Amino acid sequence: MIRMSNGSPPARRRPPSGAPSGGTGSRPAVRRTSARPAPAPVSAAARLICIAGPKDGEEFALSEEEYVIGRATDNAICIPDTSVSRKHVMVRKSGAGWAVSDLGSGNGTLVNGDVVSDETPLANGDVITLGDTELRFEDVANSTLMVGAPAPGPRPRPAASGSRGAVPPRPGPRVEGGRVRSSRATAASAPTPEELKKKKLIKLGAVGAVLVLFAGLGVVRMNVQKQQAVAAEEARQGKNHRERLGSLFQDAKNLVREGKWVEAKAKLEELQTEAPEYPGVADYLGHAAREIPVQEKLTAAKEALSKKELGKAGTLLAGAGESQFLYEQVNETKRALSESADMRTREARKLLDENQLDMAKAITDDILVAFPEHRDAKLINEQAAQAIIVRDTPKPVIQGPAPKPWEPAVDRFRDGDMSGAVAILNACMARNAQCKKLLGQMTEFGNLYKRLEDLDARGLSKLMSLDKGITGGRPSKMARNAGTRAATIFYKGATAAKAAGQWSRAMDYSRKALQADPGHAGATNIISELRAKAKDVYLHAYSLKDGSPDEALPKFKDVVAMTPPDDEYHEKAKTWVEKLSR
Repeated sequence: MIRMSNGSPPARRRPPSGAPSGGTGSRPAVRRTSARPAPAPVSAAARLICIAGPKDGEEFALSEEEYVIGRATDNAICIPDTSVSRKHVMVRKSGAGWAVSDLGSGNGTLVNGDVVSDETPLANGDVITLGDTELRFEDVANSTLMVGAPAPGPRPRPAASGSRGAVPPRPGPRVEGGRVRSSRATAASAPTPEELKKKKLIKLGAVGAVLVLFAGLGVVRMNVQKQQAVAAEEARQGKNHRERLGSLFQDAKNLVREGKWVEAKAKLEELQTEAPEYPGVADYLGHAAREIPVQEKLTAAKEALSKKELGKAGTLLAGAGESQFLYEQVNETKRALSESADMRTREARKLLDENQLDMAKAITDDILVAFPEHRDAKLINEQAAQAIIVRDTPKPVIQGPAPKPWEPAVDRFRDGDMSGAVAILNACMARNAQCKKLLGQMTEFGNLYKRLEDLDARGLSKLMSLDKGITGGRPSKMARNAGTRAATIFYKGATAAKAAGQWSRAMDYSRKALQADPGHAGATNIISELRAKAKDVYLHAYSLKDGSPDEALPKFKDVVAMTPPDDEYHEKAKTWVEKLSR
């Protein structure tokens, strides 16, 4: 670095008051030498002086062979300017002088406004432009140019074009790499207050424009966000609407699978109202128009079948026609109808056997409406019809014989009206022998009945025999009273005979007791015991028949008396009685 005569480095130059400092936004005007104080004595070494940019006012002594200038901090000369490339230019010693070459920078390099394409020699006072930074090259040793400046004074105005001492025009802007480059004069005059004011107004206008631009962008962004929100809400509503339509369509199809076409049609019509072009709805509505009549008849047929109205159910199923979707349900109902017809046919057969002809015919008539060729139903129907004809055909009235005069007397006797019966017989005895005979029997019965409490078994037997002769075997009330007493007497005799081992006598008394009182429990039990005992008696007699036939014979007779004719031992004992009696 160049030092002053007093040994201290020269002070950095500052821009005049009111002038903008160097930077990327605007370049300071090149200071005229007339505006600067007189410099100190110049060193003989070459140097670069920054006259615009971040390093404005700094000087760089060129004491080495070459220097790389750029934004990178490892360069020999670092220029912290964003418009300067990291490795922008190289300044190197070339023979007795210096030369500059561009290192492939982005914004290019100018020397006195001319683009540097190859290595370019530098002369004292040349201005090197690197983006927004300008460096003035000074080499006093190789130039007679004095660097000193005249005394300060008023700045001369530029002369008219073509006049002596006129300031040459600044070179026009150059275009390089799509970017406009402006050339700078090697020396520029300081801006006037009017120019500074104008620049300030331009800056304020630019700031205002930027603010307006940002405000406009904010409004645009708000509008875009609002439109996006509206679009998102519309998309959400559209999605919900589509999902609802899809759910409605699915519900309708589920109802179709269940055979509920009426309910499915309501869903489909609702869907068509909201979305007339919804795919598949028109087809399903067409199916519904064909299937609903089938479903209605099928439902009515099932209801009729539940009420056992087979004819009505069969007629409805026959009129249902073909169905694309309900054929399984139709076939199932037809099978149920057939099974019900078979069951009702069996019921009709039972009713026919019970002579309930009208019901049997009504059932088979109903079956034949549904199944005209049902063989069993036709047969039962014909039989019932013929039986009804026979039943309903009027029969000729056959005049029966005149009532017998004694029959009213017998009826009164059965009812226990002895005096009424005797009066009737007295009236007819003169002209009818039967009346006279019955009158004698009733008179004898009455005499014995008056002594009922004193009658023995023989007298009671006589009384029972008279009653049977009068009534023809149907006991009268008086005979039933006598029978109860006779049964008691005979039961006592049967019990005594049983205890004595007189099996035949015990059986005889027990039977007489039952004849007198058919429901006598004691006599019934004795008979059961004797029948069981008959087996033992038979086996005992059978064991004696060869060695002691005389002892065996009465025992075989007891077995015959103890058992009824249909008993196994009765027949066997009877056979041995015949053999042993010979």
